[in-house]
Amino acid sequence: MADHLSEEEQIEAFKQWWVDNGLKLVAAAVIVIGGTLSWQGWQGSQQEHAEQGSAIYSAMIDVVTTEADQPLSDDEKQEISAIADQLKEDFSDTGYAHLSALLKAKLAVDADDLDQAASELEWVLNNDSADDLKLLATLRLARIEAAKGNTDKALALLEGQEAGKMTSAYEEAKGDFHIILGHYEAAYTSYQAAIDAEETGNSRQMSILRLKLSQAKPASEAAETQGES
Repeated sequence: MADHLSEEEQIEAFKQWWVDNGLKLVAAAVIVIGGTLSWQGWQGSQQEHAEQGSAIYSAMIDVVTTEADQPLSDDEKQEISAIADQLKEDFSDTGYAHLSALLKAKLAVDADDLDQAASELEWVLNNDSADDLKLLATLRLARIEAAKGNTDKALALLEGQEAGKMTSAYEEAKGDFHIILGHYEAAYTSYQAAIDAEETGNSRQMSILRLKLSQAKPASEAAETQGES
């Protein structure tokens, strides 16, 4: 494996990762926190406010899922972006706004606008989002920073985080960043940690992790041998 990836290769690798994980992770976040949002929405003086946010968010999801197997048209993307902006402006204190920002970030990645994607994710992190969404936004922001060539910054975003059920994804990302930086032993350790923490039972994901582990191990052993000579 090359000691580093070109900026173009990093961006393409990140975009492929987002294609594989983008909407699926948003959907997972909806499932994880959806019940909480619904419960909170029915409490106190915020009931009507939350119901309005829910209705607007549901309209956006309808656009996304109308033809799940088809790419979104430009008009649909503009509609999603407009709804997301409305939620961020008028319902910034709800999880619906945070989820809409994640979707808007995905659209920005699809359009090769990594700066805009980073801005949306930073908005999530800076606006009192739920812990699960903060973890998701942090992981995606780290991937974007790495794709922009800011690998040290990407790694720093993930270090020291208590990732919970996202530990495997965090460790895999850290391994990828260490590979870019030429830190093969650290990459090997991270990939092994990702394998140990993998709980989804996804055989394809396990195969990917084992492949990455095998690619990091020879470099690690070579470095040890070279150090002894």
